[in-house]
Amino acid sequence: MVEGTSEQAAGATLPALAASKRVELARLALTQALSVDAVLHATAGPLGTRSTLDGRERLGGVTAAALSDGRYGVTLHLVVHVVPLRPLAHRIRARIERGAARAGLENALGPIDIVFEDVADLPGRGV
Repeated sequence: MVEGTSEQAAGATLPALAASKRVELARLALTQALSVDAVLHATAGPLGTRSTLDGRERLGGVTAAALSDGRYGVTLHLVVHVVPLRPLAHRIRARIERGAARAGLENALGPIDIVFEDVADLPGRGV
């Protein structure tokens, strides 16, 4: 699976375990980003490497990396409608920050990088 959704890792039969903060932040960031108007989907790239794995699940289109200060930097790879991208990035970041605060993860969240991998025009409207 290459698009930005979660999937069970092949052959995974592990018992349910609490997700790490890294995986929780990746899942939260992906969920929040996909809920923003104009975001169509996340993409893990042609080889599926832009993903976060926890041994049981693959979150395509988001990576979360540990930083030296103990926080996690998040990078999202998104496909969006044709809209002004800078304001869209600000809305996505704000939504992720609010979600992290609600989940008690605001101190674990580091920088949020957003890569717009592609833009798609709205149906019926030419660019």
